[in-house]
Amino acid sequence: MDFFNNTIRKHIASVTKLDENFTFDQFKVGRSNITFKIEDGTYKYVLRRPPFGNKLESAHNMQREYRIISELSKSKIKVPNPIALCTDRDISDEDFYIMEYVDGQTISDNVVAEAYSKDAKEKISNSFIKAAVELHNYDVASSNLSDLGKHEEYVKRQLTRWSKQFASQTIRNIPDLDKATDILFETIPNQQRVSIVHGDYRLDNVRIMNNEVSAILDWELCTLGDPLADLGTIIASWANIEEKDTPFIYSPSLSDGFLNRNQILSIYEKESSLDLKDIEFYTRLSFWKHAMIMEGVYVRYSLGYYGDTEKKEIDAFGQSTINFAKKASNINLLKEIL
Repeated sequence: MDFFNNTIRKHIASVTKLDENFTFDQFKVGRSNITFKIEDGTYKYVLRRPPFGNKLESAHNMQREYRIISELSKSKIKVPNPIALCTDRDISDEDFYIMEYVDGQTISDNVVAEAYSKDAKEKISNSFIKAAVELHNYDVASSNLSDLGKHEEYVKRQLTRWSKQFASQTIRNIPDLDKATDILFETIPNQQRVSIVHGDYRLDNVRIMNNEVSAILDWELCTLGDPLADLGTIIASWANIEEKDTPFIYSPSLSDGFLNRNQILSIYEKESSLDLKDIEFYTRLSFWKHAMIMEGVYVRYSLGYYGDTEKKEIDAFGQSTINFAKKASNINLLKEIL
């Protein structure tokens, strides 16, 4: 998996300010598309490419991802500036793109979060939610992203697509996932608005600078649809130390001092003017979707698509799938986590 060969190095140097002898380091955060920091001591950028090996092309579409950040970067939405997209098969067997390196820190887990004061965590919480509202208020109808996805029946479409994807990527029987799927199909709420949906809006998918969001990252799941799907992911992943069975075992919010889930909902409701009476559905949807995602990661790691990995780490992804499914099937989900 020698991706940075001479041909690719020459190309990267031609579209950036980097010297051909740049160094690279793979970011450990993220388990789907592969992200590198590339730098030469003077300049630095970020490069995104799909995972190695067989993959679902729809989940690793570099051209689509590049198009999204290119359009959003023209507005006030906090995204890295795009630099260059490569689709030339004489250069690379896979599409990849280069974007701006945004200064700041990724609060990837509760250990990293411990370095922040209570006051800083409250400011980060506010900025994180308001950045989500800014994204959801983006005028997509007047943008070049209005054809990004189908507008109607977003949730039903997502449920159907993810169910089919799960069936194609595993042979394991997970009863809790079947139970959660039935609950979700029986309780689909009416969609209030069509918005840009990030698809995985969590604290570890943003960059933080001076206690504010400086960039939203990882746009591979972005589409058009129901903005409350993103809010459901926020609430699902915003675990706390009293929540003993959270599958988000490294959630930054496990470090005390962040705003709680009720406060998060209050801020979002005030800023967005959306009705949150069905937030349990969207929270359940997020746990369910993460079960699907983790199973895909488990399969790819098991097949060696990310290189050599210890068996215990691979097994942990498999167990994570089961834990997410169990949470998604909890009838009293919202009552137990708020």
